[in-house]
Amino acid sequence: MIVVTGAGGFVGLALLDHLLGEGHPVTAFNDRPLPRPALDRFAALPGALTVIEGDVRDAAALRAALRGARAVVHGAAITLGPKGTIAPAETVVDVNSLSTANLIEAALAEGVGRIVYPSSSAVYGAAPFEGEPVVEDRPPTPAGLYGFTKLMSERLLLDARRRHGLSTVRARITAVFGPYERDTGVRETLSPPYQVAMKALAGEPVRLAAGGARDWTSSRDVARALALLALADEPPHDLYNLSLGETWHPSRLAEAFAADLPGFRYEVVDGEEDDGIAFNDDLGRQRQPISSARFAADFGFRFMPPAEAVADYARWVLGDGRTYLGSLNGA
Repeated sequence: MIVVTGAGGFVGLALLDHLLGEGHPVTAFNDRPLPRPALDRFAALPGALTVIEGDVRDAAALRAALRGARAVVHGAAITLGPKGTIAPAETVVDVNSLSTANLIEAALAEGVGRIVYPSSSAVYGAAPFEGEPVVEDRPPTPAGLYGFTKLMSERLLLDARRRHGLSTVRARITAVFGPYERDTGVRETLSPPYQVAMKALAGEPVRLAAGGARDWTSSRDVARALALLALADEPPHDLYNLSLGETWHPSRLAEAFAADLPGFRYEVVDGEEDDGIAFNDDLGRQRQPISSARFAADFGFRFMPPAEAVADYARWVLGDGRTYLGSLNGA
């Protein structure tokens, strides 16, 4: 059995979808009910799903959830952006880092075989703007509270690995977009591709700033990668970047919607973001991708390139996503 914390986030839901589709028994640990359209889909998949509502700051609840687990993917987090307005610092630290200490203690007590930790490229700070792809050996230099909490959790996992022999893997995730993304209230800025998708479904025109290209990576690929790290024999490394390895602009997604939605219009304009499409990055600087060459070499893994990832997301949005997004956006 595999436990997924933060299972109601869009990466968590994508991971549940993948694991259940492969027939694995999964326990979803989340602080609120999972979305009904997602549960309806999961019920048709071959794997068995157990849902536990609980708070990752509750050490006893975590230990109970981990009983009998083979591995745990600890995805619970508050994704604070530059504004830092969605939660007080104390709450962010407790959810993002104290929970990791609780999880390690619970995993050791219950004999869990592995912890996979979805960390973030935020630990690299401004490195992606310095002209070269970012590799795992790059010293971490987080610039904000979110990055510091992710690095703190990484350090706790390293300590558990060295002192207790616990199998831990840190996976630094870059800019994720794709199926199951919605506004859950724990991410300060939703991805620009998601924002474009919502405007397209609403029949609203989109104006995008010319900057803002990032290594937007499909939630499906991130889910497959996290599942692989949870289920594999001991990985050759305990730290991996997860990224498709190249940057692309959200206008590529707008172009895909324009081809399938008569009347949908978009344009790319010079200057800052426009028309309500929010970005976290400095749009005046070119961002380099983080490199996933290590992960590809160790596991033979292939991320969807931009054209494939965009087409896959557009199909989902205009298919199953219509019901999912229509019923749950803002819920």
